Amino acid sequence: MRKVFKDFNKKPLALTKQETLDHLKTIIESKDAKKIKSDLYRGKYVKENGTKGDAVIEELNAFYHSKCAYCEDYSTVYIEHYRPKGRVIQTNHGGYFWLCYEWSNLLPTCHECNKIAGGKGDQFPIKKTHLTLKDCLENGEFSSNKINATYLNQQEEPYLLHPEIDEPKNFLGFEIDSHKKGIAIKELDGVNGRGFHTWNICNLNREDLLLKRYERVIDQIKDDLRKTFALLSKGAINKTDFRTEIKEIFVELEKSRRKKGIYVIEMVCN
Repeated sequence: MRKVFKDFNKKPLALTKQETLDHLKTIIESKDAKKIKSDLYRGKYVKENGTKGDAVIEELNAFYHSKCAYCEDYSTVYIEHYRPKGRVIQTNHGGYFWLCYEWSNLLPTCHECNKIAGGKGDQFPIKKTHLTLKDCLENGEFSSNKINATYLNQQEEPYLLHPEIDEPKNFLGFEIDSHKKGIAIKELDGVNGRGFHTWNICNLNREDLLLKRYERVIDQIKDDLRKTFALLSKGAINKTDFRTEIKEIFVELEKSRRKKGIYVIEMVCN
């Protein structure tokens, strides 16, 4: 997970068109999450060639480079509601249905990070009290100022990191997996901190992710060696500079060995 800068005020047209606003009003009045339409929050449209597209997903992919907001894996992206729209498990909260089309509540995620069993699903643990629709009303009217994720996070203090609000590297680091299966994510803010809860909620230490992070580090080292040999063969550096460059690569590896692999891992994965 890494910090992403997305302007919450510059919403996709699909989320601000009258059809979406009218439907949101219907949902709010009925308080029925079952009325939520995925076509609206995905921004479904028909392209000139007749195929279907998802405008909101396309905009999110531009910000996240087509990667999952949580694990950063390249895969088919789905829209995840940071605050669950239908229910919040282990509570009697009926879900944040009024945030179903809210730009700051929409994140791109892979299936594995967002699935019900083994992923985030409907989890949303917080330090304070889960807000309800009435908490987002102002003088009896629906307030757009009170549905912004930044405001809501200040009120609820969720354990799950929001990549567009929080700085993940302040809460999450990397280490060699204790079972030597790859590179794991670790919390930097204590066992009960937001880092721990985030990787635990999204299951960010799945076996396939451990291996992919390891392969990324190995590929980077191979690439550095390949580039250095290429510079020598082209005459761009002499043998003395070549030895210096190669030595630097292995110096970084030695630093990683002494720090259980953290130095190079963080250099490549961040």
